[in-house]
Amino acid sequence: MEPVAPGSVSVVIPVHDNAGTVAACLRSVAAQTLRPAELILVDDRGRDGAVAVARRTLAGLDLPHRVIAHERNRGAGAARNTGLARATGTWVWFLDSDDEADPRFLARMVEAGTAYGAGIVACRTRRVGPDGTPREVDEPPWERAVVAGPEAARLLLRNRVRAYPCNKLFRRTALPAGVWDEGRAYEDFLPTLRLLLDAPRVALVDEPLYRYTANPVSVSARFGRHTFDLLAVAEDVRAELARRGLARAWRAEHLGYRYLNVVLPLANMALRAEHRGHADRDTRAAVAAARGRTRMVDLAALAVAGWLRAAVAGGVLKLSPGLYSRVLASR
Repeated sequence: MEPVAPGSVSVVIPVHDNAGTVAACLRSVAAQTLRPAELILVDDRGRDGAVAVARRTLAGLDLPHRVIAHERNRGAGAARNTGLARATGTWVWFLDSDDEADPRFLARMVEAGTAYGAGIVACRTRRVGPDGTPREVDEPPWERAVVAGPEAARLLLRNRVRAYPCNKLFRRTALPAGVWDEGRAYEDFLPTLRLLLDAPRVALVDEPLYRYTANPVSVSARFGRHTFDLLAVAEDVRAELARRGLARAWRAEHLGYRYLNVVLPLANMALRAEHRGHADRDTRAAVAAARGRTRMVDLAALAVAGWLRAAVAGGVLKLSPGLYSRVLASR
């Protein structure tokens, strides 16, 4: 077997019902100034012909690639795990088939990871509309170029680093087999938290090199039975912090995560579904679950920790869900 080049990158792309975006995604990979060693497409059995579009696109691109087909639709976590099992590069990039990246993404990320001896490298994320219009950058500017893994985990809980696998490079040797959660939505947060907690160093590239398409019909944006997986993930995050003895020391960070990433999004997605005329037992249950997990003592602690807007939103949700719904509808 030939030795693996220290800067080689395996790109893993799950493909499922993204026929309209997968070609641009693949061209984004082909445009990288650092050529990837391999491209692994995982056919997760969509129904819109996205894999056929991908094959036609790749026929015109000079990219070494292979396609691995699932026997049935298994979800993003399983597709990433399948690709990881076949990856051979020093680094692994998990790219979503409806997103793109700056042509310098791989070069800058590998450069930073190598310079700092980091097992994980993250960059900031530029949101773009479905029509490609640039929007906000998700993460605030980063003050340091490298941090210890646990510090990066604290930034994750505070929403200063995002859990997206796609705006990161991972050293393949640092990724255990089956690292991504399978069988549920929001499969990336808990594994990312664990990986950051275990990482000696995390490099932070303070540029929005990843372009995240804000798709209103994506699983993470639309309400459904899968939305309740937020609660299961939150319980697992709580248990993980307790297992590592961090629950008390990181109380403020955990509190911010619960309200910014679980309680308020759960209520927001359910209420927006109701605004679109889809009120049912599930939307009512979701709002009730969010209100039941909102405590006034928590909201006071949120405000003290610097999340004043989240504290105010939680208070309105708790005391006047009707007002909360009207304010949400006006935004």
